[in-house]
Amino acid sequence: MRYHDLRHSCASLLLANGVSMKEIQEWLGHSNYSTTANIYSHLKYSSKVSSASTMSNVLVF
Repeated sequence: MRYHDLRHSCASLLLANGVSMKEIQEWLGHSNYSTTANIYSHLKYSSKVSSASTMSNVLVF
């Protein structure tokens, strides 16, 4: 496993467990928020389903 893989897993696990993106950014030492948000962390599938459900409920006519 590469060092980068560990950082990616760390960011994803922290995000999945409710740690804010700003805290993750500081933990990983990124100077730019976008680096953390765009490269290192990904939403779990269940989060995507929840987001889609919320949008579906909001867009009901």
